[in-house]
Amino acid sequence: MCELDRVFWALMEEGSAARAHFHTWWALRNLALPDHLPTMNNYEYVDFFHVSNSGSYKLFFLALSKIYDRDERTAGISMLKKELRNAGHADVADEVAKRIDPHEPLVRKVLNIRNKSISHNQADIPREKIYQINDVTPNEIRALIDVTCETINYVSNTLGKSNVISGPERHENAVLKMLEALGRGQT
Repeated sequence: MCELDRVFWALMEEGSAARAHFHTWWALRNLALPDHLPTMNNYEYVDFFHVSNSGSYKLFFLALSKIYDRDERTAGISMLKKELRNAGHADVADEVAKRIDPHEPLVRKVLNIRNKSISHNQADIPREKIYQINDVTPNEIRALIDVTCETINYVSNTLGKSNVISGPERHENAVLKMLEALGRGQT
């Protein structure tokens, strides 16, 4: 496998993870409420939903952080652009930059949250303050995930790959269908 393929497949995996975990978290924290709250609070399931909620929240930040890591040794967007150029696809690299670069201020905020609250617990700033300082909404994160996944899918199509990152509805529907089945007692 060439370096471009290795970077591409790593980004496909992390893009899929970012989207899946964000929309799982969104479904649990927003779409499922208040209708499915009794099911989620059922003593047989409540621990699962607590850990799924907090775990998905942390994991979408980690996946985005891996995608936008600036370290030249990591398989992120920066390395993708470099490897596209090395493989003679400068036009594709330029299009990736055109799509991603306008989101740089938001990427910095996401990375800052990850650095100070998700991967590390900064002791001198309360967690709530970290979120206030960075002022990022779920809709902004969703938009960043969308443009990231759309860009990775663009690269996939341009390179003739058959794989794409699925849309968000799939994950949200899976959570809601599971909650409906649990609520009906179908386990």
